[in-house]
Amino acid sequence: MRSKRALIIIPLSLLLLILMGITSFAKPHKQIVGTWVSQTNPDYKLEFSKNGVCKYYYVGKEYKKCAYHISSAYNKTNENRSLIIEMSDENGEMLDYYELKDMNENNNDILVLGDIEKGEEYLYDKVLN
Repeated sequence: MRSKRALIIIPLSLLLLILMGITSFAKPHKQIVGTWVSQTNPDYKLEFSKNGVCKYYYVGKEYKKCAYHISSAYNKTNENRSLIIEMSDENGEMLDYYELKDMNENNNDILVLGDIEKGEEYLYDKVLN
């Protein structure tokens, strides 16, 4: 009787862990959607859309558009980091990698991106509609 319970409980537990992992990566994607203004230069804005497109603005004009994807690995070195935002052009070539450093439930209005190549951090405030 105990072995039958184990046969049921173990697969259900594994399924629960897998679902928890999947939903944990979906949450930052939803939080990042919106318009963000640079704290150091308010003329610079980023707009992340639900469909995976990021638009860069400077002085109110769009100057760059790319696709973004959130993952848990940095492809160039296979280092394990926190969440990574991968930016790519229309051909799928990687342009930039940013570490998503601060995006939590307590502070949804601030976005901290770490430029992996340059070793710099960029802080953005969310534009509230």
